[in-house]
Amino acid sequence: MKRKIIIDCDPGHDDAVALVLATRAAGLELMGVTVVAGNSGLTNTVRNALNVLAFAGAGNVPVYAGCGKPLERELLNQSGGKIHGADGLGDYRFDVTAGKPREKHAVDYLTETLRAAEEKITLVCLGPLTNIAATFKKCPECMRNVECLVIMGGAVRVPGNVTASAEFNFYVDPEAAKIVMDSGCKIYLHPLDVTMKALFSGTDIETLKNSRCRMANFVGSLLALYAGTYERELGFYACPVHDALCIGVLMEPALVEYENAALDIITEGDRAGKCVAGKAGGNIWFGTKIDSRGFVGLVTDAVSGGE
Repeated sequence: MKRKIIIDCDPGHDDAVALVLATRAAGLELMGVTVVAGNSGLTNTVRNALNVLAFAGAGNVPVYAGCGKPLERELLNQSGGKIHGADGLGDYRFDVTAGKPREKHAVDYLTETLRAAEEKITLVCLGPLTNIAATFKKCPECMRNVECLVIMGGAVRVPGNVTASAEFNFYVDPEAAKIVMDSGCKIYLHPLDVTMKALFSGTDIETLKNSRCRMANFVGSLLALYAGTYERELGFYACPVHDALCIGVLMEPALVEYENAALDIITEGDRAGKCVAGKAGGNIWFGTKIDSRGFVGLVTDAVSGGE
């Protein structure tokens, strides 16, 4: 039986790779995609999700536009533009005709789908957690039909990538992150502690980009754009594909080792978005170690099959 998942995302290069991977994972049933503002504004992130799914031959997967700003604050002015470009995907030009998002708001879709679910659903959360927190606030009883949340976000024992304390997704909407982390749902968190090591080297990227396989070439081209921004901003041609790790561990759980601990999210001051680890126990497992080369191999193999 396939595992039912809903992806909540803000594409973003690494979100795009995660979407492609999800469409090619034999053990996953992608029920829908909800979109939030984060790496770029909502208009861009919705368009990017639709384009990626169409290119992956999954244009039938419904896409729902969600929250265009965090719960209690404004979206960052530059959002993720430095790394992902003004449109969220480095102005990648798609040669497909994408569909349109469904009229229903993402929070309404999540609420109705979870409330009516006969089988528990895994929520794969790749952007700021605004849509998920809004859903839990609107419909607390929906949480009983969540199998678990597989989240990319936070930094536990390593520095953040926006401030010294905070990773981007949790920094954009720390109030939402706190609501979700305090929800009591089972959570598998993939913080920068492991996702910064989910690294595609220049050689890995060129291998994909030069492939005769259409999908591998697409992923390689996206990662080349992504790595180019890392080279300009940070001085090295490589890129951590943060969000795709959340799909990778659903395909191959042994990729990541986890530690169980309570995590508190700071919401105020210059440490907003910081994860503070407490005692063992509770509902949260956060990644501490990763098989980096195993992850690269899994993604490469998954996108290199077929056409």
